Amino acid sequence: MKILITGAAGDIGSRLVEYFQKDHSIDLYTSALNSLGPDVSSVHKSCDIRDNEFIQWIKEIKPHVIIHLASIIQLPDSMSREEAFEIDVVATENLVKAAIEVGVQKFVVASSGAAYGYWHDNPQWLSEEMPVRGNEDYFYSSHKRQVEEMLARYRSSHPQLKQVVLRPGTVLGPNFNNPITNMFRKKIITGIAGSQSPFVIIWVDDLVAYLIEAAKSDVQGVFNVAGDGTLTLKEIARFLNKPYLSFPSWLLRAALWLLKPLGLSQYGPEQVKFIEFRPVLTNKKIKQDFLHQPEKTTKQAFISFIEQSDEGYVQQ
Repeated sequence: MKILITGAAGDIGSRLVEYFQKDHSIDLYTSALNSLGPDVSSVHKSCDIRDNEFIQWIKEIKPHVIIHLASIIQLPDSMSREEAFEIDVVATENLVKAAIEVGVQKFVVASSGAAYGYWHDNPQWLSEEMPVRGNEDYFYSSHKRQVEEMLARYRSSHPQLKQVVLRPGTVLGPNFNNPITNMFRKKIITGIAGSQSPFVIIWVDDLVAYLIEAAKSDVQGVFNVAGDGTLTLKEIARFLNKPYLSFPSWLLRAALWLLKPLGLSQYGPEQVKFIEFRPVLTNKKIKQDFLHQPEKTTKQAFISFIEQSDEGYVQQ
């Protein structure tokens, strides 16, 4: 079986590569902006997935399965939202078109619970049949929604390309670095008055196990990916041994409106909803349809994260 992994140099991709290169029944192909190092036994292409050269390479390989991980989580200063859209949405559709053209059997993609959006009327638990309403003013949420809407169209028009769309909650692993972990580094954990801000967390090894099973089994469909249970922001602060302060949402928006242009905050007022209206994912469907079961609950995943990360998140 030929398996291609995009975004293979990331936290999740590198773990997938480590697994598949030990499986002698797999011919492994990988792509990323950078090389993967001399110890990786795969056919690798260092490229931008927007390049036509990348699409031509896909057509030469003719993989049986594509695991698509490449996406922009946090906008670097050097990248515009338009460029991120080209990577996240346009390049993904070009990849799907190439997959259909060469007869790829299955397309596995890492989406996100952010595709549901951050809305005041989100139900207590979000299940897979609920609409994706990713917020337009938060690029990551919007792009995940647009990718999922595009994939749904192709499921209807080209059902021969089987799809597995995984929507993880917060993914944590040793030394992860992303907008969520940036919050955990703060000396004070800031919450929203009147909102518990519940997080659902999936440990990286559990997500990798689901990606592997998605690639190698007959399963298909859309699945939330989360450990059992939730952790509120106040509970997270307690595990970090840090003070927790909550403010009215209007006050935080006003403060960030002033601080962001001055370079005193990486967050803008539009991101208050990111904490105020957390999408809380039920994992009933994936536990029913997959053989793998989450080895860590949300609480256990968070504790493992702070225990296994080199950087000191816990205040002494």
